[in-house]
Amino acid sequence: MSMNEHLTELRDRLDAKTRLMQDVAHELKNPMSVIHGYATYLSRETATPDERRKALRAIMTNAERVVEMVEQMQDAVRLESGGFAVYTRPVEGAALLQEAVESAELEAVRCGVRLRWVSPVGDPLPIVADAKRVAQILANLIGNALKFTPPGGAIEIHAARDEEFVRFSVIDTGPGIPAEELPYLFDRFYQTHDNPVKRKGLGLGLAICKGLVEAHGGRIWVESSPGAGAGFNFTIPSAPVAVGMAGAPSNAPR
Repeated sequence: MSMNEHLTELRDRLDAKTRLMQDVAHELKNPMSVIHGYATYLSRETATPDERRKALRAIMTNAERVVEMVEQMQDAVRLESGGFAVYTRPVEGAALLQEAVESAELEAVRCGVRLRWVSPVGDPLPIVADAKRVAQILANLIGNALKFTPPGGAIEIHAARDEEFVRFSVIDTGPGIPAEELPYLFDRFYQTHDNPVKRKGLGLGLAICKGLVEAHGGRIWVESSPGAGAGFNFTIPSAPVAVGMAGAPSNAPR
């Protein structure tokens, strides 16, 4: 690497960190302002029980947003320092899928989006993985799809197993992504430019997903074009089918 290339890389890193600090300050300010406002409101003795319940719900929702952003920043630091440590063991991928879909159902209803798992019901999906981290990947990808899928749209979750890997796919009917943006989607701090709806976030979610997938020895990619939605896919090493595997569902996924 030449001196000019090295200096350019350093400038890019500094610019990225500056953008991160600006984005973090902006994103944290809103929920913290809500928490402060409602906490002040709760201190009033005149607040009714219904008003207090409303204030507490708002405080809890925004506190969860803050925790999520802090966790993303912690993961970004891990990514910057050389990757993630994952603690793998045989787990049942079907259970992780079921939990991910069930966790997102209420948000999908709120957004007016149909969310369904279309893989064959009851098929085993044994993987060698860190269950918590795979759940994080699925939650990030489903949450990302919910942000970009308009009301009346749909999100489908697919999973298929071969000899070496289980492939998970989250496919939405959103606006799609221009071809020139596809190579940068998994870069830290990158956010799409042409979408007409302003999106909140730090631009770290997909980069973290990429780091977690690669830490498992898998790969992640996207298939999309404008007007045709987007399909985010990732692979996790498969494990031999076994009874009593950790995380196995007590009943067949819906």
